[in-house]
Amino acid sequence: MCTFSSISLIFLLAIFKFDGLHSADTTIWGPGLDPLIVLPARYFYVQYDQEKFNIADFNVLISGKTKNGNNCRVWTNILDRKDASFIVRYKLYEICYEFRILVENKKTLKKYWNYFDQGPIYPDECDCSKVSIDTWLSNTKCRTNIEQINNDLNQFKNVNFQTVFGKMAKFYSQHPHSTSVCHYVVKNNLIFRKCYGEYTGFKMFMDNLLLSLNRKVFLPDLEFFVNLGDWPLSSPKELFPLFSWCGSNYSVDIVMPTYDITESALENMGRVTLDMLSVQGNIEKPWSQKIEKGFWMGRDSSKHRLNLVELSKKNSDILNASITNFFFYKELKEKYGPGKKPISFFKFFDVLLQLLIILTI
Repeated sequence: MCTFSSISLIFLLAIFKFDGLHSADTTIWGPGLDPLIVLPARYFYVQYDQEKFNIADFNVLISGKTKNGNNCRVWTNILDRKDASFIVRYKLYEICYEFRILVENKKTLKKYWNYFDQGPIYPDECDCSKVSIDTWLSNTKCRTNIEQINNDLNQFKNVNFQTVFGKMAKFYSQHPHSTSVCHYVVKNNLIFRKCYGEYTGFKMFMDNLLLSLNRKVFLPDLEFFVNLGDWPLSSPKELFPLFSWCGSNYSVDIVMPTYDITESALENMGRVTLDMLSVQGNIEKPWSQKIEKGFWMGRDSSKHRLNLVELSKKNSDILNASITNFFFYKELKEKYGPGKKPISFFKFFDVLLQLLIILTI
């Protein structure tokens, strides 16, 4: 089995850097310009000179043919970022040939991007073409040096799972009602797991991540433990190598992107409608028109949130903080309420400053 330093390749939060096209009035860039890079939803950006053009002046066409010569099923979505730029994202539902990406200006008839590939171009769900993980990272131009992940992994230079496996399995099996972890093994590009604890439904998020990677690359042989809960579990005393969606200054969990961010990436243009791209295309107010306040809204899952609401009541000119539902401090509803009706997440961005209080209980 491999060391934990090689596992870091799997949990990188991909940051794509593509040169694209740079002209006097329009810039185009993003990984979706190269459809050979397989993603759940491919995407790229178009930025234009707003003194010359607006978004309606651009025509975007993404098309292809099936093996039988019929039109290939491609869903294209344009997201206006309200800042003289827009996102083009597209999702393939079958293998495409004679694939074309066209971005042109309807005013000037200038073709800024005119890409053609004979194919095949594969959809994300297709277990069709695999490369080594190093080749895939190189092709996608992912960052391979992320300080936070490196620091977390440096605590575990080499792990002897023959020694640590039994200790971790025994330790995390002691409290099945409050602790849930899964032991994963990848061998010959097949994925195996065994979970410990009563509540293991969140294993689907790690399953989906590994299966998505497994369709694209040959994964190295490895094994690791994943914490399925929303509280860090690995203490400096035990020093167990445990991947988690959360961490703290008092734990040594190896923190990876949260399950909701991962799911929104894997299900982009699928069953998830709230993701990092759709948010950018559903902001109503440009930066100059945003309300100059701090904003927070959520449930009463910690005293810190109640304190923030109290600050808001005293400083309503600079802060708007409110509780949506009282689950844990119902007896304090009169003081910190009344509960506010939830609003669309997109409306959060009408306000200039977002306050994040991410506390688990």
